[in-house]
Amino acid sequence: MALLPLLLVVVLAAAVTVGAVLTRRVPPSAEATVAAARQHASWTALTAVVVAAAAALAAGATSPFTGDGPASLGIAALLVPVTFGVVHTAVLALGELTWPRPQGPLRRARLVRRGLLDAAPRWLVRLAGGTVVGAAVTLVLGAVLAEDDGRSVSLRSADGMLTGTASPFPGWTYGGPAALGLLALTALTIGALRVVATRAAVVTTDERAESALRRASAHRVLRGAVGSALVTTSGLVLVAGMSTRSVAGNVGPQALAVLGLVLFGCGLAGLLAGLVVLCVRAPGVPADQQVPA
Repeated sequence: MALLPLLLVVVLAAAVTVGAVLTRRVPPSAEATVAAARQHASWTALTAVVVAAAAALAAGATSPFTGDGPASLGIAALLVPVTFGVVHTAVLALGELTWPRPQGPLRRARLVRRGLLDAAPRWLVRLAGGTVVGAAVTLVLGAVLAEDDGRSVSLRSADGMLTGTASPFPGWTYGGPAALGLLALTALTIGALRVVATRAAVVTTDERAESALRRASAHRVLRGAVGSALVTTSGLVLVAGMSTRSVAGNVGPQALAVLGLVLFGCGLAGLLAGLVVLCVRAPGVPADQQVPA
């Protein structure tokens, strides 16, 4: 029952994303190839959200790490956003692998060299880089500062008479599973972006429509991966701030308590930002309108 608020957040984010997909209105395409590609992309995006949300809920409820130990609940909570991101990215990659192929007696192919991030939105690429750096710093510092149990932090007073301990703290008890999940998510994201960059082009008289469809695919991949990683990392920062403030309030200097409060605020802001990223719609391209250059 303690995981219920987090699970409700996952369900809410998935419902908002599904609603955005279902209620979006775009003019019908005059070209059958573009219409088929847009329909395939829409159904893939919808399937990815539904399957990922179901997998995240199942991971939170039936995680192999759950049990009677004091760290089991925290690990299960970490697995919810990580599982969502991994499954969401995997489903999108499968959708890109099954992208509609050119058909008919006459086919055209354009020799265009595409890089891994050429179609990706710049702001999502920059946010992904910042999230990777933030996750690495959080995991390394958490492992160094945590106690031997890997889930708490301790501080001794200046006179050595008092020792304060607080938990949870992102040591390797929590950081280990988080690191494995984030590494898997990173590898899947790179693979999915590679598939987006190299998949067959949509045969259309408007080259910009094909490019826009590819940009939308890259957006969906990065949206789910970055949002999930940001929620995971921010959760670790948030609990680190709570424990730091708690232990500093007992035996530590006031500056350390302020630092804990700042970390808590950054973690909370990151959680909200991650949820917002998960709900940002991919750019739409009405096929009967001109596509921005």
